[in-house]
Amino acid sequence: MTAYLVLASPGAQIPDERSVVIADRFAPVAFFVPVIWLLFNRLWLEAIAAALVMAGATMLSGSLGQPALGLALSLALSLITALEGRGWRAAALQRRGWRLVDVVETDDPAVAFDIHARQAASNLQAPARSNLVTPRQPLKPGRQPGSDHGSIGLVPVERN
Repeated sequence: MTAYLVLASPGAQIPDERSVVIADRFAPVAFFVPVIWLLFNRLWLEAIAAALVMAGATMLSGSLGQPALGLALSLALSLITALEGRGWRAAALQRRGWRLVDVVETDDPAVAFDIHARQAASNLQAPARSNLVTPRQPLKPGRQPGSDHGSIGLVPVERN
């Protein structure tokens, strides 16, 4: 199963027909042609950086006489782009005002959107419940005199 990120367009109500569904998995096309894949997905700065790295790898392989280093650099760029490219796309959309509204695990992006739409519709129809929690004192690292608070390393822990 693949996790699909559902992003709603800026200012749209949920669910929205313009929502984007992005699979959070390896992108084979990005592995073979990373710069073109980045340009196609409108990741301009990432594409420029990838083109510069590819140019450097080509220079290492050719004129500088380091073919193994150039190949390793090119392979690393392709692998990073294929593994992280879809996450970069989701982050770029969020910077443009899109909202991450759901993460759905399924095998098909159309089914992922349908599941998201059903969940969003049921949340809109359900009566609003108040899940207010009474505020508590913030936990501080270290043992406080006369309390059951402590910490594990730098992580504050409350013992009951």
